[in-house]
Amino acid sequence: MDVNAGRGICAGGASGPRGIGVDGCRGGWICVVFQAPGADKAAQTPARSAVYPDIAALWADLKPVSGLDRVLIDMPIGLPEGPEGANNRIVDRLCDRDCRRLLPAPRKSSVFPVPVRQALRAGDPSAVNAAVVGRRLSRQTINLIPKIRELDDFVASLLEAGLSGPALPAECHPELSFQRLNGNTAPPHKKKEAEGAAERIDILNRAGIPRGELLRLLEDLPRGTAVRDDLLDAAALAICAYRIAAGVSLPAYVSEGERQYDYEGRLEMNIVYC
Repeated sequence: MDVNAGRGICAGGASGPRGIGVDGCRGGWICVVFQAPGADKAAQTPARSAVYPDIAALWADLKPVSGLDRVLIDMPIGLPEGPEGANNRIVDRLCDRDCRRLLPAPRKSSVFPVPVRQALRAGDPSAVNAAVVGRRLSRQTINLIPKIRELDDFVASLLEAGLSGPALPAECHPELSFQRLNGNTAPPHKKKEAEGAAERIDILNRAGIPRGELLRLLEDLPRGTAVRDDLLDAAALAICAYRIAAGVSLPAYVSEGERQYDYEGRLEMNIVYC
């Protein structure tokens, strides 16, 4: 599979709803596209994968169909700007707190504090974050800033183009997705461990992506672009996205009480699951 180009892996349209799961990776963005077996008679398998150099290229190639497809991404969507912000005056995202509450203790650290928008282009993002909301950034968050900035810019462009609601990509968390697909029980082992990968492949197999197909997708990953857990995380999001798009599951949100919004109410800050 020539994933570097990643062209035309599953065009949207009359073949039925698609669940598109996306995760950041070394080569850009990895996606898994999931459709119910038999929905696309030209497809040999229900799941396909590709890596794109940037999120705009992924969106342009897959052409998500509003009202039919659903796109879920493992990356913050909607960022706080602090008490003096232009687009919102949020200091902490409630959805991060609420997502942690749904996860067992060993998995809570997988939900990291996100940066304020003002830090995305700063020479010292941690110092800017501290100046705006009184909190410095972890090394993990700083390493993710290029991806967070790219997605934030892209979502802003979609809003400017008039997209809203389910037509926009939504934020999703893979550890919560695996937990929900596993009867609300978290896999015992970490995802980077061999046992953890086997557990997650078993969960995805039971959820609709055959084990052999997952192993083929892993075998086809081009070296240096993505790793095993990138693909498995994207696959979990793709199944959740498909279930929502097909009406199999209603979307649930980690924050069901007080809601927070970015861009003056046009974009909800929340994390979806099914």
